[in-house]
Parts: sequence; C-alpha cells; structure tokens
Amino acid sequence: MNTAIDAKVKNSSRRECTIVPAADIVENKDEYTLYADMPGVAKENLDISIENMELTISGKIEETSRERPSYREFELGNYERKFLLNQEIDSEKISASLDRGVLKLILPKREAAKPRQIEIKTA
Repeated sequence: MNTAIDAKVKNSSRRECTIVPAADIVENKDEYTLYADMPGVAKENLDISIENMELTISGKIEETSRERPSYREFELGNYERKFLLNQEIDSEKISASLDRGVLKLILPKREAAKPRQIEIKTA
C-alpha cells in the first residue's frame, strides 16, 4: 500500500507524522521547476540537500500555541520527500525559494542536455 502519510507513535500523549508533500514539476527547454506544498514550515526549518544525485527536501512544523487542544484531527509533523535526479540536471546551480507554504526549486539543465538546432550545410 502506498500512502502519503506515515504515522509514527512517539509516545502516548503525542503522535508525529512524516508528511510527503504534494509536488508539481514543470519542464521547459532550460530547466525544471519543482513546486512542493509545505504549509506551516518556516524558512529556518527547511532543509534541502543533494547527495549522490538524490534531492531531499524536508521541513519541520513548529507548534505555535502553548495550549494543548482537547481534540485534534490535524497532527503536527515533518515534511520529507526525495527525488532522484538524472545527469541532465546541473546540481550546482539549483536555487530555492519559499512563499506562503510553497517551496519552489529551479533545477537548471546542463548545457549538453538542452535542445539545440543543428545547422545544415550545403555542399
């Protein structure tokens, strides 16, 4: 079974979840743009890393209120998602921004991977 949320029981009073953020990937001739929904994550609690061409995005939601609800359907948790990159991506030039809970990553293509026009010569 493939689920988006993997709940882990930490102790009897609080559960923490690992949330797999929904993502969209858009491609154009120069780059890929990845959008990941991570509401509740502040820039300071966001981590983006690449190791062995595996892109990992993770973020922690901080509880903002000291009050403990009597009943809660929404569990606090941490976001994490991994993407396997191919050699087409120039990992040294990846950039990121966070706006209103949406992480935007620009993944530029290497020059060799970009489409190009072949000149036709006449004899």
